[in-house]
Amino acid sequence: MSDESRATETSDGHSEELTDDHIQSLLRNADRLAFGIRPAGFVLINRKRLLAAKGISHRDGLLIDQWVTRAGGALQPLRRVKPEATRRHQQRTTRPDTIVWGVPVQALKRADA
Repeated sequence: MSDESRATETSDGHSEELTDDHIQSLLRNADRLAFGIRPAGFVLINRKRLLAAKGISHRDGLLIDQWVTRAGGALQPLRRVKPEATRRHQQRTTRPDTIVWGVPVQALKRADA
């Protein structure tokens, strides 16, 4: 298992704080969404999917939210370029919005690149 895919946990079981470099690496290597509306120069990353896939705690998820905001991005609901087709039968419940990070591409570039 790679360092990036492993939750940040010490040998005594306590989580250690994510560093800016670790957060940048997680977001740089995350799957990007190609079908959402986004400004030029930004990428969209599914927040819930990344947190679940990497086993990231709620507290560390908030740290990533803060990093994205400091980098000039935002937490936002996913808006699709082409809305989903309406169903014949009325849905009884409204699906919750997919929340994504809109991250500037520049913020994900390596400092050594």
